[in-house]
Amino acid sequence: MPNVREYTAKDGRVTYRVTFRLGKKQTSRTFTSRRDAERFVARIDLDGLDAALASVRPGTSTALTLDDVAERWLTARAVDVAAGALTPRVLTGYRRDYANWISPWLGHLPADLVDEMAVQSWVDRIKTMPRSAPKSVADRHAILHGIYRWASDPRRGIVKRGHNPCVGTELPGQHRKPPKGLRLPELQALTATARATDTDAADLIDFIAGTGWRLGEAIALTAGQVEDDGLAVYVTMSRVWRREVGFVVDAKSEAGLRRLRVLGDAVAVLRRRVVGLGPADLVFTSGRGRPWDESGFRRDHFAKIAKAAGLVGDRRPTPHWLRHSHVFVCHAAGMDLAQIQRRLGHKDIRMTINIYGRLIDDMPDDVAARLDALLTSRPAGAQVVAGTVMGELSP
Repeated sequence: MPNVREYTAKDGRVTYRVTFRLGKKQTSRTFTSRRDAERFVARIDLDGLDAALASVRPGTSTALTLDDVAERWLTARAVDVAAGALTPRVLTGYRRDYANWISPWLGHLPADLVDEMAVQSWVDRIKTMPRSAPKSVADRHAILHGIYRWASDPRRGIVKRGHNPCVGTELPGQHRKPPKGLRLPELQALTATARATDTDAADLIDFIAGTGWRLGEAIALTAGQVEDDGLAVYVTMSRVWRREVGFVVDAKSEAGLRRLRVLGDAVAVLRRRVVGLGPADLVFTSGRGRPWDESGFRRDHFAKIAKAAGLVGDRRPTPHWLRHSHVFVCHAAGMDLAQIQRRLGHKDIRMTINIYGRLIDDMPDDVAARLDALLTSRPAGAQVVAGTVMGELSP
């Protein structure tokens, strides 16, 4: 195993020597800084001695390392936060994932010399580690991809133009888990328990179940976003609550800024709660009249209600289950996927199909009845001709 040793010359100059075995011979390389020496050792561990010797020039440290480039990229993302194009929470996640999952293996390398093989080797290594589900690996790879795409832009010239070793990486396959939603009896048990123990939380639960909104969208609803024509109640999604940011005019996509009709018990809930409110007042607040906190609602209210309703084990729901339950109810009532897509605020119907297609792609009863009739009977006088069914022809 290569090791780093510090040496002090007679003139006081300090160097760092890495000793290793090359074939049958013990040899070494000397570096002017401990950091460069440790990077050389890490490269040996990652890609082998030959690659380390080919890519790292002992005694020098002039090339920009991936760590150097990543720091510039993260600084640029901080500007995006200041401009409101990125949330502080997302930037914190980028820093954390880079420091924990990218830098230890690739950060010491000259950025221009990181190639496709190095990136593939890195992916193959981290995908076997704990907390490395396929989606997590893909997210970490996306950060590295973003760093190189930004740095290789010819307007910046930080790395060689067009150099992006993340292109073509074979990532672990992602198997999307089917969405979990509450069955109708479970939903009824949850809402009944909420109404008996926590009426303000019950109102929020009824609203999400009746609209399919996300929790962050629901707790940001103001009275000015509610319309009541006496026959029906409509709500318009135009803002959302985001952790570490608060209430912002935003949505996950343009399609997310949507207007829809409220269904079920949520209609009576809205009509009751908007009484006496100004246009900018929040519709849903806690028992003390304070804005809901997303994490606090999940932990201190929803989880306790679900447990009291007997929803435990693998049937222990989160507020997002209510969104999935809304989809199942809409489908059972006869909505097609295109209508459900618009109601959920998905930008592309492929997203709706990818998430719910396996669970709601069954045909309506009337279509099933007609298809069943076609498959189980044949018109009188029909005959099979060359693999097709045709009526008899008159002479």
